[in-house]
Amino acid sequence: MKLYEDKIIFPKKDQINPGPKPRLIPVLLLKDGLIVRSQLFKVHQVIGNPISTTLRYSNWNVDELIILDISSGIEKHDLRRDDLQQSYDGFKSVDVLREISKVSFMPLTFGGRLKNIKDIENCLEAGADKVTLNTAIFEDPQFLINASRRFGSQCIVASIDAKKNERGLWDVYVSGGKKNINKDVGEWAKFVEECGAGEIFLNSIDRDGSAIGYDIDLIKYVTKCVEIPVVACGGVGSYNDIPKAISEGGASASAVANLFHFYELSYQHAKKVCLKNNLNMREGAIGSKYLSREPVYDFKKEKDKLNQRIAKAKSKNFKRNEKKSFNKIKWCTQCTYPSISAAPMEFNSEGICTGCQMAEVKASITKSEWKRRKELLQKLVERYKSNNGSRHDVVVAVSGGKDSYFQVHYLKEELGLNPLLVTYDGNNWTDVGWRNMCNMRSAFEVDHIIVRPSVSTLKKLNKLCFYIMGDMNWHAHVGIMTTPMREAAHRSIPLVFYGEHGYLDLCGQFSMNDFPEVSYRDRLEHFARGYEWNYFVNKYGLSSSELDIWKYPSDKKIFDLDLRGIFLGNYVYWEANEHIDLVRDRYGFEISKKNFDRTYRTMSNLDDMHENGVHDYLKYIKFGYGRATDHTCKDIRAKIMTREEGIKLVNKYDPIKPSDLKRWLEYVEMSEEEFDDFADTFRDPRVWQLKNNKWIREEIN
Repeated sequence: MKLYEDKIIFPKKDQINPGPKPRLIPVLLLKDGLIVRSQLFKVHQVIGNPISTTLRYSNWNVDELIILDISSGIEKHDLRRDDLQQSYDGFKSVDVLREISKVSFMPLTFGGRLKNIKDIENCLEAGADKVTLNTAIFEDPQFLINASRRFGSQCIVASIDAKKNERGLWDVYVSGGKKNINKDVGEWAKFVEECGAGEIFLNSIDRDGSAIGYDIDLIKYVTKCVEIPVVACGGVGSYNDIPKAISEGGASASAVANLFHFYELSYQHAKKVCLKNNLNMREGAIGSKYLSREPVYDFKKEKDKLNQRIAKAKSKNFKRNEKKSFNKIKWCTQCTYPSISAAPMEFNSEGICTGCQMAEVKASITKSEWKRRKELLQKLVERYKSNNGSRHDVVVAVSGGKDSYFQVHYLKEELGLNPLLVTYDGNNWTDVGWRNMCNMRSAFEVDHIIVRPSVSTLKKLNKLCFYIMGDMNWHAHVGIMTTPMREAAHRSIPLVFYGEHGYLDLCGQFSMNDFPEVSYRDRLEHFARGYEWNYFVNKYGLSSSELDIWKYPSDKKIFDLDLRGIFLGNYVYWEANEHIDLVRDRYGFEISKKNFDRTYRTMSNLDDMHENGVHDYLKYIKFGYGRATDHTCKDIRAKIMTREEGIKLVNKYDPIKPSDLKRWLEYVEMSEEEFDDFADTFRDPRVWQLKNNKWIREEIN
């Protein structure tokens, strides 16, 4: 294609609006309806739900938001989970945009596979304020001209993906970074400006997900070539990188994709750094005057949804919307995880899941790198350990399991800290689990706080959450992610330690170089499935005060204290099969003397009998796999089991109905028939088919 076609008539310069003051803009990458973390335009790791992420950015009062749909082109948007509170109807990107816009209280730019004027109209109608065009400009420059005339240049952003060539200059790529159009990035930037683009979104392919900082030379080059605002993206690894795109590169805005997913209140901290660097940005703010941090629920809609499920269970009419079943299930070629996993993951072209990919990255970490990480941890602890006169340096979230023992051992023996242990008691202990938990205080000679909700409240939440989301253990998942943070906030101790990041370990949600921390968004979306404590007020007579235990500290308290939840596994080599020997020999940790019904391991989840039992069985009912799959994947990645051995164990253990179901049914006063019928309403049609009144699932082979 010629750079300039004879048919093109460029708009007049006075039609192009000047840019605004410097801005700080989060970028969300949307792939098949889910938000992903990107690296080099090749590796995509699922972060989660775009609705909850956008809601959190609204809470953060961000200047603007850019959402780019990088899906393959086949309309298969799918939240994957029927037990999530936040969902949407439809399977196109515009359907996602329409739901996102309901919780977006900021200027919103949307892009991805827009081919004609009607596509732009649909996006604007669905709630976007601006659109970005990339490949479409290369395929038909007249489209950009027509769009800027039809909607105004202020509405049209030209997205440019650049990659450095062997001459040290930058070529422009389209089609998701796959096709080099052999155009110099500066020349192309001038061209899109002349065609009517009101802004340029400039992304460095080389720096994407690298965390080594912006390509300042690239930004400088492009900003000198054009008069319209340039939004710079690609490479941010720390808050200190962000101001440089503007102060050194001359960009009108710094855009950040991955970093804002990793840390709590990261936008406010980034804005604070920008302001300290004398950038004339809008002041940051904690909280939004338009909406609360906790979701506002449409309870009529929620009641209707539950009544429909109750009716389905009573009638045993389990026919589902077949539109949900277009994504065929597949399994990782290295481990035993299915594509429908509860922990979100992606697969590469060889069919290897992101969990296995990140396990290989972890295995490649050298001893010198682990030493460097320990030094980073020591500096972090030295900076944050409590200096307010408290006898405790840090808070440690413990359940009494093997990981809890290792955490406390490391913090006391390796780092010399005096930790305060905090445990959430969900009232589901095994005998050995209770002994392990009680033993921690004397074994480590530490103070230990155990938070124990009333049994009547727990019974109500068990039953409610089974009906609402097909998981009776909501209280435990949210409890362990809330009570340690509450205690830390109450005692002004700014550092809380957890073990390994579960989703990084299981599904490779993040890179080992991301160092993700505890966040409210992650807690709400992944641990609570979108159901916050206020969802349950007035249900079964539960009051707000009865749900205090599950209320997270306020954003203002978190920001003022700079409260951080750290995953120790990001800094310390983590292998449970090795840790177990240490904690047994040194601290008297007990493993189960009897086998579990649903897994071959006897050292895991001793603190909650239902985690390996009925809770895990419900996961099997919904997604067709269970705890044995989780454990075999870990052991395959640790090279202590083959995939073939893992498959045999998965097929043996995952289908088993657990014996602890009897205890739980008596606990909540429910019949087994009612349990079975209601659980069946959550079965996903990608896994399960009802044939001759018998459920048949897709099996790994």
